[in-house]
Amino acid sequence: MNRRDFIAGVGAAGATVLTARAWSRVLGANDRIAMGLIGAGGRGRGVMRSFQRYPGVEFIAISDVYEPNIGETQRTNSCESCKGTIDYREVLDNKDINAVLIATPDHWHAPMLLDALSAGKDVYLEKPMSHSIEQGAKMVKATRATKQIVQIGMQRRSSPMVQAAKKLVEEGLIGDIVLARAQWFWNQPPLPTNVELRGKLDWDRFQAPCKRKRPLDPLRWRVWRNFWDYSGGHCTDQGTHLMDVIQWFANDGRAPISAQCHGATYNLIGAEVPDTFCAVYEYPKFVATWTLTYGNSYMDGWTITLQGRKGTMVLDDRGYRVYAEPWPKSGQTPEPVKEFKGGIPTEPHVENFLECVRSRKEPNAPVEVGHNAVAGPHLANISLLKKKRAYLNPEGTKTRT
Repeated sequence: MNRRDFIAGVGAAGATVLTARAWSRVLGANDRIAMGLIGAGGRGRGVMRSFQRYPGVEFIAISDVYEPNIGETQRTNSCESCKGTIDYREVLDNKDINAVLIATPDHWHAPMLLDALSAGKDVYLEKPMSHSIEQGAKMVKATRATKQIVQIGMQRRSSPMVQAAKKLVEEGLIGDIVLARAQWFWNQPPLPTNVELRGKLDWDRFQAPCKRKRPLDPLRWRVWRNFWDYSGGHCTDQGTHLMDVIQWFANDGRAPISAQCHGATYNLIGAEVPDTFCAVYEYPKFVATWTLTYGNSYMDGWTITLQGRKGTMVLDDRGYRVYAEPWPKSGQTPEPVKEFKGGIPTEPHVENFLECVRSRKEPNAPVEVGHNAVAGPHLANISLLKKKRAYLNPEGTKTRT
């Protein structure tokens, strides 16, 4: 199976129709969607609030390995009656639950998705989808062996602004893309030096998927994205969003052929993952770069720049702007020929998932999209750690250096 087939097979595999009896069993007579939250940290609570804005959605269970997170979610998200548990399997075993929102650290994404599928639940899984390329390929295969709806939390796929920008690229407004640049610049505070636990943390359960078991370390739990055991770092965290847009616009959603990356830690002292890096990607018809620093806030936030033979498109939190070729010799920024103002809210992506739970249609960000989106950032991490160029096989399932 080649990369194109990997994506093309999505539609046929995902298009399923429930019988009336099954529909009644899944959603209940009033189309109510009963949900469970697995991973009740800040992001989990935030996405949960996005779900709670829609009628017919009710959260009835919450799971987290840190007990104070459960109580805080019950208070702040108006779900005092939600059953709380440190064991996510209790949520999956609840026959009244139709779908789950998984917002845990990356190292738990694969086992939790597989367990949720086995339990017959639909899943909204926060990005990045996987902790490795090989793991992601298994997640795709397992999902396609079921009829469950799985949406990966890459909300740009459902953004009206990004969708409008893609239409312009498809219409040829900027011509063939020759260079794509993704960047994310924040000035982050240093890592904390002392992390106090306000209640019980089930550390053994937190690190259960890890090969190496470590003594209790509250810092590694609190800022888990800074350690390889639990995450692909900031490269997969933010890169999943931006590289997906580039691939969606310019490469039929397919992952890159190879990557080379250099980086270091200058600001977040104590982190294992780099807080500053630059990756270069090889695609069949263009080159892309992915640059991040958490030590400087120049052009604060994220930006995607697509340079085509007829013009340039810039996307960021303000919207998109299109500039015609050639660029003025003066070097001054010209007036855009096309412009769209608008950000990247989570709600349209949540709404798309809920619609697909009811209709059983394919969501905007299925597992194939999630897998291909994080493949490039995974390749960059492999290159960084091995100090070699990293390659992805044509099937998008294995790597080599």
